Amino acid sequence: MEATVQLTMMRPDWFRPVPAGNDHYVPALQALHGELAALEHASEETWAHLTPLIQVRGPKTPRTKPYRHEAVKQWCKKVGAAVGTRPCFLDTLRLAPTHATTTSDGERPLLSVVHAAARKRGLEFVPVLKLRRKTPEAGIVRDSCLSDGRGVALRYSPLQLAWPAGQTPQTLIEEKLTALEADPKWADLLIDLGFLSADVDIAAEDIATLVSDLTKVGEWRSVVLLGTSMPKSLGGGVVQEGTVGRLPRREWELWSALRAADITRLPTFGDYGIQHPDPPLEGEPSGPGMRANIRYTTDAVTLIPRAVGPVITEGSEQYRGLCRELVNLAEYAGRDFTWGDGLIADCASGIGEPGSLDHWRGAGTSHHLRHVIEQISRSHA
Repeated sequence: MEATVQLTMMRPDWFRPVPAGNDHYVPALQALHGELAALEHASEETWAHLTPLIQVRGPKTPRTKPYRHEAVKQWCKKVGAAVGTRPCFLDTLRLAPTHATTTSDGERPLLSVVHAAARKRGLEFVPVLKLRRKTPEAGIVRDSCLSDGRGVALRYSPLQLAWPAGQTPQTLIEEKLTALEADPKWADLLIDLGFLSADVDIAAEDIATLVSDLTKVGEWRSVVLLGTSMPKSLGGGVVQEGTVGRLPRREWELWSALRAADITRLPTFGDYGIQHPDPPLEGEPSGPGMRANIRYTTDAVTLIPRAVGPVITEGSEQYRGLCRELVNLAEYAGRDFTWGDGLIADCASGIGEPGSLDHWRGAGTSHHLRHVIEQISRSHA
């Protein structure tokens, strides 16, 4: 048995979810219909430069009862339909990893059931372990590493994690690698800045120092920098109703400054697509009560035409007007650029249906994925 484990652990030497070089892209996407649809309709050329971090999302309210095995299998079925057998990172949102889940063998921790269902679907996933002082799911992630031989991704959030006296990010990372029985050469480091608020000053020099310190732990298989400027809500003056907002893409500015700084190891660029990192909780505005909007990525800003009044009272026909605004802007890439751009053009011309919030999340994500990949390619050229 020991020999089998050792052979399995050697497999990450040939498995690279993120290829060497800096022309790749890692978007952190939620396993929602719209974002999965964007992946499903992505071209092979897009997929060649893309490794998604898929986050299986739980309900708004904390659950007390065990999850059903069938529900978990359906979550992974949807992910499998979008990703296929391409490499991906796999994580969870709003789900307690050790929450009880009923199976034919009795109750098991939720995360282990998610991994088993993804494995059965043939997903070439790398399990993700969030770096916290207490990580009860570490044993589950370790078991998946041993079982699948695709290594592990450590997700570190430097802006959210406070350190007790005597501990540093490096010591915590080394501690987790030891617990996982993983070498850095089999591991991916996801440096997750989360939401980059305009009120928080984040200098590229500080991130460069952080990357330099963390890469001293070992020769990581890949290093990814995640972040986004997309707020949780467009209200409160972020984007006025009846206007086209322009939100600066601070995550791109920060990564570009790192590239210009010529640091020893430039992280792979990553972001959260067109979504805020944290999905809404119970009581927070979401769904039909929100104002209709479409998020359209350009080099420097995200264009956001926003309707007047909530969708639930004004109707989804608002989206047709937003699409017409978009296709008339100089930044519109044309209907043939992506599947999502085609949806926008069809809706604007009256051929396509206005759809729902999820529909336009998919359209915006579809455009975003290809635009970012082409932007990364241009930046290196």
